[in-house]
Parts: sequence; structure tokens; C-alpha cells
Amino acid sequence: MKIALILTTFPCGSETFVVREIEGLQRLGFDVTVLAGAPGRSGDEDIRRVKTVYRPRRFSVGAVVSAGYLVVGRLPALGKLLRLIVKVLLSCPREALSLIGNLAAIGCFARRLDREGISHIHAYFLSWPASIGMALSAVCGAELSISAHARDIFVEHGAVELKVRLAGFVRVCTRQGLKRLKTLVPARYHYKLRLVHHGIRIACGGVNPRRNSFHPSKRGTFVIGVGRLVGKKGFANLLKAFALVARRDPGLRLIIVGDGPEREHLDALAGQLKVKSRVDFPGWKRLDETLQLLATADLLAAPSIVDGDGDSDGLPNVILEAFACGVPVVASNLDGIAEAVKHRQTGLLVAPADVAGLAAAIEELLKDKDLQCRLSEKARQTVVRRFDLTKNVRQLAWLCKRANR
Repeated sequence: MKIALILTTFPCGSETFVVREIEGLQRLGFDVTVLAGAPGRSGDEDIRRVKTVYRPRRFSVGAVVSAGYLVVGRLPALGKLLRLIVKVLLSCPREALSLIGNLAAIGCFARRLDREGISHIHAYFLSWPASIGMALSAVCGAELSISAHARDIFVEHGAVELKVRLAGFVRVCTRQGLKRLKTLVPARYHYKLRLVHHGIRIACGGVNPRRNSFHPSKRGTFVIGVGRLVGKKGFANLLKAFALVARRDPGLRLIIVGDGPEREHLDALAGQLKVKSRVDFPGWKRLDETLQLLATADLLAAPSIVDGDGDSDGLPNVILEAFACGVPVVASNLDGIAEAVKHRQTGLLVAPADVAGLAAAIEELLKDKDLQCRLSEKARQTVVRRFDLTKNVRQLAWLCKRANR
């Protein structure tokens, strides 16, 4: 089956689940083409080999040719696109303006769909990708489906009812997101909302650094955090908690893998807290490098919060990766995270933004090796049972094939 995946940026260091699902779909025989708004950064050569078409630069020759394709190559469908824009305008003017501003991208992507005979479009995220997906479905007649995740559910959900109505199905990756999405669309469309968790390759996990010579003990004890350096990840609170624990543990270090707009602020905060020499910000690393680093950590901290604009994490994939690697987890007690991290069963949960509570949980878990082993074993069972990539991608593949019958 030929399928086009629409993404705002590809590859994206904070969206490793997309990479895994592309590989999973390819193993199931899907011919995958990525349609992306802009290129990202990745050192993974396998990702570079994925067929990818990028939105043409504004006012470029490619943009003119692509816009012209809508008139010359798809003139009969142009009326459908204009009617769609009017419907979006009535629901969310900002989304309609985005569609108008992306006519060249729509033409470029439509041309690729026609050339390759692609009959199914899957938009990753309810935001820009879903808007472009609606337009391509109107122009090319391809079946549309959507994946909804976190920010696109809680913040960037313009014209959501129209998007759900036009989609064959909407995949949601957490029960938290599913519950929220049901409040945004009428009950008559709820049957289209399907819970399909992200997954990880179980075979690549299962390395317990406390039982494996790979663990670089000479590096000392270290806590790791992984994610975009944005407010909702709560890394400022992690730094404050680390500073409390570090006073009593002079050998403890903190590594925060990722990048984003809060990088300078976090670096300055580490200086203010007098722990800068014990905190590393290595930026984004390749997925395999991140997994290696994670597997050697003594603890993963995922201190997510609800940001000022209402943005919130769903279930960060790094938590599942830590489960598979046998690395104990301390995380915030948010609904999405609590779907996998059960307090004192698969990890420790603390209230969001509770710095003292986070510090106490980190300290307890670092000191109690028996607790580490109990939590890690139960977490491993959880990820095998509910978050295996092969099983979950098969569900997504089945939904796509069913939508095209």
C-alpha cells in the first residue's frame, strides 16, 4: 500500500516515534513517502533514505510551478479546494489563511501524489499537517487519516471538528488525549477516534546497566533528562531539584539531552544554582546515541508540567525507552504519563512543579537499589505488554488499510 505521511518538520529530534513508525510500516510492506514543511536535522542515514518531498520555498520557481499545477493539472478539483477553504474560514480564520499561504505546498504535494498513485494520506498532528491533509484529500481524492498527540490536542486544534469529520479515522496515542479530544468534537464523530499507543522496539531495550559491563561506572552517578528545551518539559524544576540533591551527593551529575528556546535560560539557571560544572547540555544526539546514554544513566527524570498556554505532555517516548533499558523513572503525575508510570509500581510520581518532592524522589530512588530493581522489572513487563512497536504499528496499518476499502 502506498501512503504519504505529512509532517511539519522531518526528521525532527523530538519526534522519534515518527521514525519508528515509518520503519514499522515499511517492514509491513507499506511504500512510504514523507511530505514535510521543512527539513530538520538527523545523523541517522536510514532516515535520509526515506522518500521525502519538502514544501517549496516561497516565491521560488518551484513554488510557481507547484501553484500552477493546481490550475493546470487539477483544475476540476480546484473548486473543492476553494469550498474547503471557505469551510475552514468559518471555523478558524487562522487555519484558512494558512491554507491560502500554502497553495504552492499543496500543489507540490498533489503532484507527487498523482505521480506515485498514492491513495492514502496520514497527517501527523492535528495542526498544520492535518490542514494540508484536508486540502490534499479534496484535490486528489485520497483517503485522509490523522494522528493526534499532545500540543495539537491541547493548544493547536483549529477547525478540529471539520478535520475529524473529513478523516477516515483519528489515531490518538494516549487515553488523556482521547478524553480531551472527545470534548472538542460532537459525540457523533467519537467512533472515528482510535487509541493506538506509540511503541518502541523491545529488542533494542532490555539492557540493565546495573547488571551489564557496558555501564561506565567511572563516570559516577548521573541523572538524565531528555526532550525539547521548552516550558512544558519542566527542566527548570529538574535543575532546582538536582541542586538540592547535589548538596548531599558531591558525585552526582545531571545530563539534559535536547535543544530548544529555553537552552540559554536553563544554562543561566544552572549557574545561578551553582551546579553548572555538574550539568551537561549536549544538545540533540542521534537516537542510537541517546539510547546508549540513557541505558547508562542511573535514573531518568521526566518532570513535565502544564505550560502557561495549556500545553502538556502526553506520554513522552523516553519514558518507554527507559522502561525497556531497565532505567528507573521519576516523573510528574500528569494524566498521560500516569498511563504508564504507576506510582511505586513502574516508577515514582510527584506532583508537577513540586521541586522538593522531585528532589526527595530522586534521592530515594538513587539510594534504594532494591526499589530500583522492583520498579524496573515491572516497567519492563509494562512496555512489553502495551508498548511493543510491532504490535502497535500493526494496529495503525490495519486502520489505514480498512479506511481504503
